[in-house]
Amino acid sequence: MIGYYNKIINKKQLGLSILEAIMATAVVGIGFVAVFQMVNYSIQSIDVSGERTKANYLVSMLAEDVIGSRNSLHGVNAKNEGIIINEFGEAQMEDDTGTVTFKKFTDHLMDNPWKVDTCADKAAFQRKDEIQDIYHTESVDAPTNKYRKWNLIFETDRQLKCRGTKEIKTLKVYKLCRWSHCDFIQDSIFDNALYIGRIQINLNQGKKRKYLYFQADYKLKD
Repeated sequence: MIGYYNKIINKKQLGLSILEAIMATAVVGIGFVAVFQMVNYSIQSIDVSGERTKANYLVSMLAEDVIGSRNSLHGVNAKNEGIIINEFGEAQMEDDTGTVTFKKFTDHLMDNPWKVDTCADKAAFQRKDEIQDIYHTESVDAPTNKYRKWNLIFETDRQLKCRGTKEIKTLKVYKLCRWSHCDFIQDSIFDNALYIGRIQINLNQGKKRKYLYFQADYKLKD
């Protein structure tokens, strides 16, 4: 009797039809597609977040480089002799071409802003074990060494990913004072001059931008 009852139960367990199986497969497939899209979005978000974090550190590095070398003279070799300070506080030297005036790093950046608006050719990149240290070669003065370091970091896709020409990096210094020979006239400034640095770094094809304004230098009133 028990065997006969089991045969009746088994006849009612017909399983899934083809249509039901197809519908179930479609539902599972849609779920997997949604999961894959979420994973892809998460990976992109992590990448963008990592680039922003690195940009924050690198922007701080630029500001610290300027502040730390603000009193360094651009173009002065340690072997140069006969450098004098004139009545305006400028460093000068006589050579075969005449009088050469050397500017402080902040004054040089005022007239010669630093900018990177191109990416190096990725095909010309060296292997990881062949990449030299950014301090491998040093020039005659601290400002020139800073320029070289910045270019190696930002121009060669070394730390930040460079995806196109819209990802520009710039550093400009502005001079503020109460007199007409400054970039901006501010009556609230009572010293001789105040130098404000402005850093801009564009990321993610220029869609994300990082700015930093900082006090690069100042000249006290005598």
